Amino acid sequence: MTKHVPTGIELFAGCGGISTGFLDAGLNVAAGFELDARAVDAYNYNHAYRGSRGFISDLNVAAGAELLSHAKVNRADFVIGGPPCQPFSIAGKRQGKRDTRANLIGHFIRIVDELKPSAFMLENVPNLATISGGEILDEVKSELRALGYSVGHAVVSAADYGVPQNRKRLVVLGVKGNKEVRFPMPTHGTVERQYMSASDAIDDLPDAGEFGEHGVYNHEPTVHSADMVERLSKLQPGKRERGSFHDRLHPQRPSYTLRAGSGNFSPLRPVHYRYNRVITVRESARLQGFSDDFRWPDRIPRLQQYRQVGNAVPPLMARAFAECLAEQLGWKLDPAAFVGDPSVREPAYTLTDAERKALRVVRTRGASLGKVALAKG
Repeated sequence: MTKHVPTGIELFAGCGGISTGFLDAGLNVAAGFELDARAVDAYNYNHAYRGSRGFISDLNVAAGAELLSHAKVNRADFVIGGPPCQPFSIAGKRQGKRDTRANLIGHFIRIVDELKPSAFMLENVPNLATISGGEILDEVKSELRALGYSVGHAVVSAADYGVPQNRKRLVVLGVKGNKEVRFPMPTHGTVERQYMSASDAIDDLPDAGEFGEHGVYNHEPTVHSADMVERLSKLQPGKRERGSFHDRLHPQRPSYTLRAGSGNFSPLRPVHYRYNRVITVRESARLQGFSDDFRWPDRIPRLQQYRQVGNAVPPLMARAFAECLAEQLGWKLDPAAFVGDPSVREPAYTLTDAERKALRVVRTRGASLGKVALAKG
């Protein structure tokens, strides 16, 4: 008799950071569901060869049974996901329950109720724990407990799990029944095993350039004005440029928190500690803990690539939580079963270097150029 492999789905999946971590741990993520078509494109490019499919889905209306049908499974042993965090983010307007997107957490709870998994993991911004005096988080946990789950929450740093980035997140875990809910112990941040630094993650990469020059995917430069380059050349590691508010990475420390932005808002990206430019998509992905096999096809605009990286849950952190849940529930992990062969994918790049370069010029944002260039424009 074949032993059942714990299988689940990811909601609000984006490009699939949590799915990546759970698959790496050896749990079967059958499918990821997300409304953004470009994120689903990236999800499928990086997960279909591992046996996980992404689907465009409006989780405001999708029923749990419909999700299982798409995933081609009869049951979800776990439900994971990070509903959009803008309603609670310090970087946003912090409208909380007044923001309609806050209802997406309610739909996460609804789908958990419909599917009745053995465990769930809900990820969000730390501010969810404090906005409205903690009332919203208390309500979320109360509703989940009413469904028969033991529920706990913690604000954790991704750096504690080997991610080279100071990224704090709120995680709500639940396990079915009256059980103790445990969170993974940090693996880094001790004398014996220090935090991963920015240089640990990206120092081996060549300078940004065209793919034909270095053969590294998603490693194209951002165009800066001469004025901006001059100012960045004077910016010391670990410091902020006063005119543009760009922060420069320190090679011996974890990265600043990478941000995604939304709509027409494109957040400032950290400046490389060695080169006088902001970091590339590949460097951003490395700082989130994605492997170089995780690639964005060049049909996905570069701004969207940055955004997907910034929205993602770091896979190394997700893996630690997957392993922790598996230990609590007695699930057997089988990482080898979900490695897959990335070489079976279609080529990530179909445009020429010249075509990609032309698109970069057309899509250049003002924050990259600097105030002087904008004034002249």
